[in-house]
Amino acid sequence: MSNANKFTERGTITVDARQGQKNRDWVTIAVADTGIGMTPEQMGKLFQEFSQASSTTASKYGGTGLGLAISRRFCQMMGGDITVESEVGRGSIFTIRVPRIVEVEKAPQ
Repeated sequence: MSNANKFTERGTITVDARQGQKNRDWVTIAVADTGIGMTPEQMGKLFQEFSQASSTTASKYGGTGLGLAISRRFCQMMGGDITVESEVGRGSIFTIRVPRIVEVEKAPQ
């Protein structure tokens, strides 16, 4: 939500949350915006630590380049992931998909 707001000066941001099944219960949350969008090259760098989509974007919008890397790692730790679809000038859709119930391994005693 924060990134969608940051990169959408005039437009819309939509949040869609669903619960569905595909061999187990999943929660899917998609955040879509009509912001600046990204090239395929920029999307390839998105989830790398301390990486920004471009130096121009970094200087204009700020940020550390950690938010998406950390968010993706949290989702993966729960057995899910984050994906992105985007087109320059048309916006982006970030989709988080995680299990409804996360199984936690018990630590040895």
